[in-house]
Amino acid sequence: MDFYLSIDGSRKGPYSIFKVGDLLESGEVTADTLAWHRDLDTWKPLCDIPALEMLRERSKARNSGEVETRSVPIPPPLPAPEPVNPHAGEIGDAPLPPTQVAPVFLPVPPVDAARARPFIRFWARMFDYTAVSVLIFQLSDVMVPEALPGDSMTEVFNRYMAEMQKPEALIFARTLFFALIGWHFIEAVLIHLFGTTPGKAIFGVKVKTEDGEPVPMKRALGRSFYVYVMGVGFYQFPLILIGMIFSFFRIQSTGNCLWDQHLKIRVENPPLGALRIGLAFCAFFALLLLQSVKFS
Repeated sequence: MDFYLSIDGSRKGPYSIFKVGDLLESGEVTADTLAWHRDLDTWKPLCDIPALEMLRERSKARNSGEVETRSVPIPPPLPAPEPVNPHAGEIGDAPLPPTQVAPVFLPVPPVDAARARPFIRFWARMFDYTAVSVLIFQLSDVMVPEALPGDSMTEVFNRYMAEMQKPEALIFARTLFFALIGWHFIEAVLIHLFGTTPGKAIFGVKVKTEDGEPVPMKRALGRSFYVYVMGVGFYQFPLILIGMIFSFFRIQSTGNCLWDQHLKIRVENPPLGALRIGLAFCAFFALLLLQSVKFS
């Protein structure tokens, strides 16, 4: 650390801490001599600078028999700032470090949970999933047993489990599994071309990039399978429950899903009006009617 001293009204230095100690011992400077170093805001007497405490004690021991009269000398003027200084930043060029403006951090607005509307996105995806399931069910040979008059819940459940053990039920489960994988390819194409799917269109949900542009095919495909793995857990219980609960709280806290944040995608889901609520009700009712055709 270098020190500057006020000697005879002018600034002298820089001096090392050892040189300052020699000056104190020789009597050329005293404990009241003003000094400055880079970590000080202004000139201070040597006796008030903590870094020189050891030197002051040594000087007092040497001059213990002498009586000193302490006076406050007038500090020399600080160097006047120059318009252009080619040596700016060098040691001793300016006694005070340059003032820096603290960065300003704008507050982040809190997420409006009402505008995130996770349930709209949930029902839009459930419609697409139900539509694929109903279509595969119509093409399969699986028959869901109906409850007969006088049957208990245990009897209905036992007949259902017996039906699910048949080869036709295993073929249906395997076909549905691969159909849902194929659906995610179709979903990516629809999002790339139209920014929506049948379920999303019913609920007014649009998928775009953060710039409001159509989602590129590669990103749309990545998003679709990102949701398939993490969002709905391959549509397998309990993974689907875990994925949906995680997605719900993620949207509530940040307003965005993990995959949309990583892929820089924006999902717009405006509030539902009476017309869209009626349209969604009719669409799910139509799927229910299509499902019941097989039992008629």
